Amino acid sequence: MMRDMVERAPRWLSAEGKFPEMVISSRARVARNLEGFLFPAKLDKTLRKGVLKEIKKAALSLPEFRDALIFEISELSDLDRVFLAERHLISLDLLADGEGKAVIISRDETLSLMVNEEDHIRLQAFAPGLNLEEVFEKVLQVEQKLGETLSYAYREPYGFLTSCPTNTGTGLRLSVLLHLAGIVYSKQLEGLLRNLAKVKVSVRGLYGEGTNVEGNVFQISSLLSLGVSEKETLESFRDVVEITLDFERKSREILLENMKEALEDKIQRSLAILSSARLLSFKETAEYVSAVRLGIGIGKIFDIKVKTLNELLLFSQPAHLQKLFGKEMGPQERDEKRASYVKTKLKAE
Repeated sequence: MMRDMVERAPRWLSAEGKFPEMVISSRARVARNLEGFLFPAKLDKTLRKGVLKEIKKAALSLPEFRDALIFEISELSDLDRVFLAERHLISLDLLADGEGKAVIISRDETLSLMVNEEDHIRLQAFAPGLNLEEVFEKVLQVEQKLGETLSYAYREPYGFLTSCPTNTGTGLRLSVLLHLAGIVYSKQLEGLLRNLAKVKVSVRGLYGEGTNVEGNVFQISSLLSLGVSEKETLESFRDVVEITLDFERKSREILLENMKEALEDKIQRSLAILSSARLLSFKETAEYVSAVRLGIGIGKIFDIKVKTLNELLLFSQPAHLQKLFGKEMGPQERDEKRASYVKTKLKAE
């Protein structure tokens, strides 16, 4: 089952959505717990398996999870676990103590249901580009269908009960993966972060909380879920994303006006290195891909697709690279294979 995933990129990297050169993907996530069970951190292995059995039965009865991929974390190798995390289908928190934990994934990878992570249910919906309405509607639709079979822990006036108080209420989180090279290169990132903190939006790295920013890609997420409705969360977060994108556009205009030659040189150098390097680390690859993506966005590169850059970023990650080549590798060999893969991918354009 996992081999099929290795040979194709998920739909949310297809660059089919709005503003794909700036917005890689959109995600909506809801957290739910089952009535009558302790939260996952307090469950023993036997009870966790009982929760998993109930949730799996409910999920597999839905058309959205027909022919779904199911992976029990305890049965996966370390490499396979990291592979799923790199693909954003599971969180890093799900990797620890895997007994009774699982993920259920729709065939097109637009839905991921983590079982017994921080909460019994962490349901995620993904879409390419800026598509917040699509993921918002999809995740709540599937959550409602699951709720026809499962009994959620809910209390007035708080709402849905969750392990972490910050998720109590609607349990809804919206997020986008944004490429903000213009803001970074023009040295305006600190100001952006201050402004986003004021409106209760978190800014994280490529894999979420506690992870590094790679290739100028930031995960921007809503924070408030208590005392606000789902619709209010959508509307306020959409406004924040649109303001951030406008800031990025203006930053790119400033760069073109004030340092056009230096910017174009950076873009062309990055493309040349990607096309000819013998060794590439993931950090280097992400940085050079970022510059080329910016080149597409400002109309300096026309013969490379954003979708190709999305795939380069995905498959250049350590676990993806090892799964792609069918063997575990040390850092030196990974850097060699990564450079070879990148060159081959760009030549195919």
